Order: sequence, then structure tokens, then C-alpha cells
Amino acid sequence: MDKEPTEVFHSRTSANEVAFCLANKNNTAAMDRDNGSKVVLIKNGYGGVSMAFSVFPEGTGSRIEYRKQFGTIGGIWKQCVGLTEEK
Repeated sequence: MDKEPTEVFHSRTSANEVAFCLANKNNTAAMDRDNGSKVVLIKNGYGGVSMAFSVFPEGTGSRIEYRKQFGTIGGIWKQCVGLTEEK
């Protein structure tokens, strides 16, 4: 992940739960990293990465780094980081 985060979120929810939520709501899998973080890549219909999330343990909660690559994609992920989805 060589790109700086677009936005950083802090959650009271554990990194495991946030990563599972992001992966589950977007029909993908979370990848475990050697540093203890988890990465969830959300791809568009053409297979390109539209958004990337790095989820780090932070105390009893988590820090979520969000990187937007390109294009638009739904906002259901916002539920996983404690935001409400825009309508």
C-alpha cells in the first residue's frame, strides 16, 4: 500500500470484526499481514481495485485506513467503520 490513506477512522470494534464486516458485505476476503493488520480490497466489476482498507488493532478497538483508488462504488462499507450509509 504505497498510497497515503484517503481517510482514517477509529472504531471501538476489534480489527478482526471490522475486517470481517468489510469482507462479508463486499463478498471478498480479508488478507492477514505479518504486522498484525488485515487488508480488504474491494474491486469494481472489471476486477480493478476501487478501494483498499487496512485494519490495524488499536487498544481494544481498531484503526482503519481507507484508500480510494478510482471510480465509484457503494457505501455499505461505512456501516463497518461506524458511519451511516449516505442515501
